[in-house]
Order: sequence, then C-alpha cells, then structure tokens
Amino acid sequence: MKSLGTIMVMILAAILLFGLSAAQGSTDTKPLQQMLDSARAVEAPVFAPVTYLKAARKLDEIREAIRLEKKQQSIDQLVSDFNGYAENALKATGVAKLSLSEYLAPRNKARAAKAQILVPELYQKAEDQFIKGTSKVESGDVKGGLKEAEKASPQFDTAEMEAIRVDVLGNADKLIAAAVADEATKYAFTTLDKAKTAREKANDILNGDRYERKQSVAFASRAEYEARHASNIAQSVRALERNDQAWEKLMLGYEIEMQKAATAAGVDLLRFDNGPMAAADTLVARIKGLKGKVSNLEESSAGMQKESEETSSKLVNQLQVTLAHLGEADNGQDPLVLAQKLDDKVSEFLAQKAQLDSMMQAKQGELAQLEKTHEEVSAELQARQAKEEKLKQAKTMINPSEGEILFNATNDIVLRLTGLAFASGKSDIADAQVPILNKAIEIIKLFPDSKLMIEGHTDNAGDPGNNTRLSEKRAIAVMQFIRQALSIPAEKITSAGYGSDRPVASNATADGRAKNRRIDIIIMQ
Repeated sequence: MKSLGTIMVMILAAILLFGLSAAQGSTDTKPLQQMLDSARAVEAPVFAPVTYLKAARKLDEIREAIRLEKKQQSIDQLVSDFNGYAENALKATGVAKLSLSEYLAPRNKARAAKAQILVPELYQKAEDQFIKGTSKVESGDVKGGLKEAEKASPQFDTAEMEAIRVDVLGNADKLIAAAVADEATKYAFTTLDKAKTAREKANDILNGDRYERKQSVAFASRAEYEARHASNIAQSVRALERNDQAWEKLMLGYEIEMQKAATAAGVDLLRFDNGPMAAADTLVARIKGLKGKVSNLEESSAGMQKESEETSSKLVNQLQVTLAHLGEADNGQDPLVLAQKLDDKVSEFLAQKAQLDSMMQAKQGELAQLEKTHEEVSAELQARQAKEEKLKQAKTMINPSEGEILFNATNDIVLRLTGLAFASGKSDIADAQVPILNKAIEIIKLFPDSKLMIEGHTDNAGDPGNNTRLSEKRAIAVMQFIRQALSIPAEKITSAGYGSDRPVASNATADGRAKNRRIDIIIMQ
C-alpha cells in the first residue's frame, strides 16, 4: 500500500506534466500557481526551501513578463524553467523526507499538539533549526542535514510539551490571573490557593505523562472552578468595603454546611462559582426531584406487592407441573424448596449432557487438528512450489554475465548484479546500465510483497573510507531507480554500502575484484 507521501508525489507529478503542456503558449498563470500550491501542500518550502523559492521567484518573473507583454517564446522559456524548479522541489522534498525520516516524529507530534498556534515562538525556533537540516540535504550534504535535524528534535519536543500545557492549563491560568486581578489573594486566599493547587496537580501529571489527558483535564477543570469561585467570593467581599478575611471564612462556612446537605441529596459538588443563590436553587431542585421519586416509589410498592403474591402462586403451580413431568411429583407450596428440587434434577441432566459434549468435543478437536495439519502442509507445499517456479523464471531472465540469483544465510533471495559496472569512482547510473536494472525490476515484480535491501560493494583498491561512501552512493542510486520505477513506499526499501568489507571472491585477481564490485538486491522473504 502506497504511503500518503508517495501518493502526493504521484499527484504532483501529474500536475506538473499537465501544467507544462497547459501553461506553455498561454498567459494564464493559474495552473502554475496551483502547482506551487500543491508543492506547498507537501511542505516543499520546509523540505526543499531553496528549490521551492526558485520556483516561486520564477513564477513572479512569469507574471512580470506577461505584464510587460514580452514575446511568447520568452514566456514559454520561463514557464519551462518554472516547471523544472517545481519538479526538482518535489523530488528534493521526497528525498529529504526519506533521509530525515527518523527525525520527523518529534515535528509531527508538535504539529499535532498545535504548537505552531499555541506556542508559535517555540515552534518557529524548532522549525528554523529543522530547515537548516533540510537545506543541507537539499544541497547534497545528507550527513550534515542529519546533524542539524537532530538538534531540532528536542526543540520540537519542548514545543509539543508547552503546547499541551497551554491547551490543558491555558484557561485555568487566565481564570487564576483574573481572580488575582479581583484581589482574591486578599479576599479569597483559601479558595484561590485551591485553584493554584489543582492547577499544579494538573501540571505535575503532564510533567509525568504529557498524554494523560483525563486526570490532567479533571484537575485543570477543578482549578478553573476554584478560580471562578475565588473571583466570585472576592467580588462579594469587596462589595462590603471591608478588608477582613473573616468574611471569606464566614461564606465558606455556609457553603460547607450547604454542601453537606447537597451530598446527602446526591449532589457530589454543589457549585458556588455563580453565587450562593444559584447553588441554593440547585439544591432545592434536587430535593424536590427526590421527593417526587419517593412518592412514586410508595405508590408503586403496593402494586408490586400484589403482583408478587400472584406471581408466586403461578410459579408454585408451574414448578409442581414441571416436576411431575420429570417423575418427581411434589405438592409442597414453598417455591424455594420446589425450585431447589427442580434445580437438582436439571443439574443431573446437565452433567450427563456435559459428559457427552466432552466426548464429542474431543473427537472434533482431533478432526480439526488433522484438518489444520493438512491445510498447513498443503499451503507450505504450494508456497514452495510457487517460489521454485518464480526462481526458475527469474534465472531465465538474467544472463550469467549480468549476474546470478542465490540464497543468503537467512534464506532471502539475493539478486547479485556483478555485471552492473559503474564508472570508476562514480555512482551515476549510465544508459548502459539501464537494461540490467530493468531486468532486475522485472525479477523484483515476481515477489511483489517483499521488502528490499539494496547493498553496494567494492573491491579493496583505494581508501576504505572512500570505498564505503562510494558503495553507499551507488546503492542509493540503484534504490532510487527501482523505487521510482515501481513506486515502492519508503518503508519497504532501504540501502546500505559496505565498501570492500564483504567480498565474494579474492581481491588478488582482476576477475575476483570484478566480482566484488557489485550491487546485491536482497529480496526478503
């Protein structure tokens, strides 16, 4: 299944091809703007900033040329240049995302937490550092890009944490600040302290596990309530034009007593953040509702008693009839005794049935195991036959001078391309190499669900470090060729270069060195 990034790349490629044919010979820049917008949708300004900027500037040049009514030939050339930059920006974006894949998660988490909105300065600082990494990758310095992107990871992590904190505690902090502005520190100190304590508990929970939303939100909500409560008390006390904190204690004393009554009535938290009158109204409404329920229960109780007696009589009659059918006649009137006698008889029958069921299940289990074994053996045989047929077919698709097919220690298929000769010290794929790679692609198609590892190898001539880097570049070049040809998702194909560390022949002879200079395509089973 193609990844979202791969699908977006394919869509953009189609748009580019359409835009090239539609925009040339025309003065309508709308298709070009749509191409630029599509590149922005896959974050080309972040992952290919230099090339994307060139495309954007080239579009400005096109619009200026159209405004100045320059020759159509000049405009077409600008359009061609724009399409080149746009296409390169798209390719560079794909390469950067692949190269920096291990550092994308912290950025994605920060964006998921809306850090760019809630804590824009922190997020932008991390984004600027990350763009340093993508810029280096875009320029070809992948290792330098990895180092810069690694520096951005803790910055994105901090931005994510602070965004979550603002999301959970932001409203509580505003309400606490409002309570302080209402002089709650003077007139409602205890209630304000409750708000601050609840806020700190929520913050402690987030510090321990930033994704624990349930408990942290619960404490944040409590902090919001206590902050509003403190504001209400402070405003009420200030209205008395007194500076005696005893007024708060007096009000809290009344609230404590009202809460006792509310708890007895089934109200766990009687809210005072809208004033004592609203709290009293809530309690009165609750008590009235309870009275109505009690009255209804009393009326239905008498009817239920009568129905219970009638039901008991019917039950005794049914139990007596059932026991008679089972050969256990009994004229007793106690439904519990009759029910126990019937239960004993049923238990006896169930025990017999259970014994028969157990015997049947044992036989069915044996049969099922035999069927399963048969299916497994058949499936394994079919898989082996299919694999052998594919291998036979694959071996007919490549000449011995081009390469060979064999198995490694883990039973994976190794397509060894000893005939894929690169120019000395080069990693670019030449036209002469394309036929062999096309054959390799056709062989890979025989195993469509397999993951691929592209390995580059050299002989021992020259500097080992240079050989390793050269083998890495050659492996990446082949990987990109195959990935582009088959639209393989990034998670299903990787590459590595081993230099001269894994020879398959002696480096003492020219023939052996030629065999060691190779590309191995590992088709994982």
